[in-house]
Amino acid sequence: MKKLLSVGMLLAVGVILSSCGQKQETVPLAKDEPLVYLQVTGAKASSFDDTPDWAPMPDAMAPFDRDMLTRWSPKLGLDNEWIYADLGKEKTLSKITIKWEQAYATQYEILTSNDAKNWKRLLLKTDGQGSVEELTFPPIKARYVKLIGLKRVNPDWGFSLWEVEIYGPQSLNPDEKAVEPATVKEQKAQDEFQQELEKARAPLKPLTRDEVQKGVCYTSWMYDELASTASDKTLLYLKNLGANCVAIVVPTYQKEINSDTIYSNDKPGGDTTGDASVEHAIQTCHMMGIRVMLKMHVDCRDGTPRIDIVASDAWFSSYEAMILRYAKLAAKNNVEIFAVGTELEGTTFARWEPRWRDIITKVKAVYKGPLVYCANWTEYKGVPFWDMMDYVGIDAYFPLSSKVAPAEEELANAWGKIADEIQTWLTDKKLAKGVILTEVGYPSCDGAAKQPWTQITDIENQDEQRDCLKAVFGVMSKRPFFKGAYLWQFLPQDRWSPLGFTVKGKKAEKVLSEWFKQ
Repeated sequence: MKKLLSVGMLLAVGVILSSCGQKQETVPLAKDEPLVYLQVTGAKASSFDDTPDWAPMPDAMAPFDRDMLTRWSPKLGLDNEWIYADLGKEKTLSKITIKWEQAYATQYEILTSNDAKNWKRLLLKTDGQGSVEELTFPPIKARYVKLIGLKRVNPDWGFSLWEVEIYGPQSLNPDEKAVEPATVKEQKAQDEFQQELEKARAPLKPLTRDEVQKGVCYTSWMYDELASTASDKTLLYLKNLGANCVAIVVPTYQKEINSDTIYSNDKPGGDTTGDASVEHAIQTCHMMGIRVMLKMHVDCRDGTPRIDIVASDAWFSSYEAMILRYAKLAAKNNVEIFAVGTELEGTTFARWEPRWRDIITKVKAVYKGPLVYCANWTEYKGVPFWDMMDYVGIDAYFPLSSKVAPAEEELANAWGKIADEIQTWLTDKKLAKGVILTEVGYPSCDGAAKQPWTQITDIENQDEQRDCLKAVFGVMSKRPFFKGAYLWQFLPQDRWSPLGFTVKGKKAEKVLSEWFKQ
């Protein structure tokens, strides 16, 4: 939906006031003058987002490259961050189109300059709504155009721009060559990609109990991201990497650990993937012969880990409604495996066993495929309903060493002990079940082997990430009970992750691909 900025009385008098009260001179223009896209030759930004596993590449030209798969975002949680475009020389502009990512500025200003030092305010927007905003104004001359974010839609986020397009009257910019806007360029790229995707079509074979599931956790916290071309491209990338399974993670929420209500924020602009988006990703995987796990998460809005969630009868009633909704979605889309829960360690002890068994029975009534529970690595021995599961799932963030950058032999020995412990437990409990590592992964930083579940240092170390994954696959692949692993994590869009869990473009990716293709 496009938002048109009204300049009201400013248009009537033909001037726009700068922040210091000066007048910006406007240029006379014939009525209905056609506009031309103004090329940007350079850009500069105040800062770049460096959030692990989420930030885009630090490129100030990203929102000016007519590529809707690249973006710019400054450091999180800061107002008054800015970016400016250099048009190469003074040009006449009269329209700016801003294409926001989900993190948009509700208040921002546009300034212009001819020397990138002395700036005049062109426009002040106080009711930004995100999505696509078209800002029109009487023609003015400028070489530099700056956007400053004054207030963010979410105080915990930064703000993020897919694209900024600057236009001006064709007759007043006679040297400007016509180019395709980003939206037109994107549509052509989508058409070309659909042909490439069609070539990847493959038969979808049933998932057998003896087959090793080789996949990734596919995570999104955006309503419609999984329905995007960027997501389809990533799924094709995973297919070519050798994955035979993908675990689509769907986040749901509760306010605090003792809240009774679980909800899905699955509305436009929300951070739960919408059903249509989930279904699109499932269908794309199935078209390429990739099997799907639907993996449900419950996250606390206050940031408390889900392992600490406190259960109650009311909480279980809410959980039942949520999990049955998604079990029906899994059944409707012929998902190969369904996860009835993830890391809910504070709810899986003896007191609540009857509630869990009741919920699982109801899930089985609507979903006929294999079930797994994704236990935290500290939890799996105490889960009381493994007999109702088809697989034992472990989110395998076991500490491997107290050292930074331990030797490969030490990592392999650590995983050998973990595998022995799992085997002994299966034998003692008489559980003839295959084990899936429903999450396994390491950040690419110093200390990844110490606390694999988080980034504990700001020192990049791709070798430690690679060596930890090599130890997992090297040891577990030799154990008969091992029926697969899902790497944490892959994201639908390319993002910059020097310290986080993603392996794309890192040394660990080769280890993953080699295991996929064994």
